[in-house]
Amino acid sequence: MHTAPPPFLTPLDEGIYRVTLPLPFHGLGAVHSFLLRDPGGWTVIDTGLNTPEARAVWQETWRWLNTTPAHLSQILLTHVHPDHFGLAGWLQREAKAAGREVPVYAGSREIELAAVYYTAGPARYAGLEAFFARCGLPPEDRALSETMMAWISRATQPPPAHMRPLFPDAELRAGGRRFRVLHTPGHSDGHLAFFDPDDGLLLIGDHVLPEITPNISLWPTTEPDPLGRYLASLATLAALPVRRILPAHGPDFTDWHGRLAAIDRHHRERLDRMQAAIGRGASVFDVARAAFDLDVLRPDERRFAVTETLAHLEYLVHDGRLAREDDTIWQYRRRTA
Repeated sequence: MHTAPPPFLTPLDEGIYRVTLPLPFHGLGAVHSFLLRDPGGWTVIDTGLNTPEARAVWQETWRWLNTTPAHLSQILLTHVHPDHFGLAGWLQREAKAAGREVPVYAGSREIELAAVYYTAGPARYAGLEAFFARCGLPPEDRALSETMMAWISRATQPPPAHMRPLFPDAELRAGGRRFRVLHTPGHSDGHLAFFDPDDGLLLIGDHVLPEITPNISLWPTTEPDPLGRYLASLATLAALPVRRILPAHGPDFTDWHGRLAAIDRHHRERLDRMQAAIGRGASVFDVARAAFDLDVLRPDERRFAVTETLAHLEYLVHDGRLAREDDTIWQYRRRTA
């Protein structure tokens, strides 16, 4: 009989455990997966990166719960960023080796993106240096590290053998609960959340976090105006009768409307600052320098700052406040009446 779970395994509501998996990223040291006890096994929501440390956490979790991957029912992904997707294929293979076929579910758009990110090989990165050049990044910040790209590739292999689509407003069963599938775009085009309307429990992935704001970026593969879609989704989510929120990073929380308002306010204030930084015209990199302390960031972090800046500038274009000139380097100017 176990006296207490290991520190990475946290019992939550009845039949729900949070599994905290290590991440080797600067400023983001862990990601949460969730285990929901099903009548015939377990549902996994998000999986962590495929690293020896994360695999060891899963193996110790099975031991402590006195179960094995043979008892997995399904794997649900909120989205396919590496820290959520990376171990999905490994868990599926572990279950198959134990005699069980386990389906992996994600939003249909996320399944498309997974094919681009994890099976397209080097083609995934084609055009990114030219994209960053148009954003105005200096040459030393444009080049992607082949070492880092190879490491991310290893940390997301093997991909799931087959992924099945989940659609907005569909209903699914997990942990003896009835969940409604919510489309929550912005951080990723096809990001999903799972809401139990009978209990007010919301598994929100990266869409709303308690202590940081999720990165809302515009990349060559991103659908238009991710920030506009993100802010619209926050307004829609505010109508839900949420009791408890389980995010993928940070502690669970209950102040739903307060957190939604704080995140919306953060982005509105950043939009105003970025519009003010335009002056008579500016590149994406110019505005990023005004909005972020780029000198203290590593090259990969500077690229994320630039793609987040681009998402805000494009929101202002869609909102009619700015115009973009498609020169060799994109230039943003205030729209005149």
